[in-house]
Amino acid sequence: MTDGFGQEVQVSRAHSEVKRDKQYPLRMNAEEREKLDAAALLHGMKLSRYLVEAGLAMGRGSGLAEQRQSIDELMRIRVLLGRSASNINQIARHANATGEFPDDAAAAVRYAKDLMIQIDALVRGML
Repeated sequence: MTDGFGQEVQVSRAHSEVKRDKQYPLRMNAEEREKLDAAALLHGMKLSRYLVEAGLAMGRGSGLAEQRQSIDELMRIRVLLGRSASNINQIARHANATGEFPDDAAAAVRYAKDLMIQIDALVRGML
């Protein structure tokens, strides 16, 4: 697949346990193909994968835009969870070195747990 500037672009496909062995002919004009290629590239997918995902998402009553929002939110939470884990590690290091357990330790663990609950809810909403 090219990026519109003649450059080859590598897009990956999530490998599935179930082999896709059915092919279906699809008719579209050049303008539709260009738009679909651009959309697939934007999502980092091959055109065939993009069409399958978009069709399945519409069947679930959601679109790729909503999925993209959920993925963006997951990425934001992932960053926060990483920072939280770093804070918890610093608290543990301090506790191990001094024998003192900081007052904010419980709040840091609670915050990390809340982030994990948000991740679970988002993932469940995407299924």
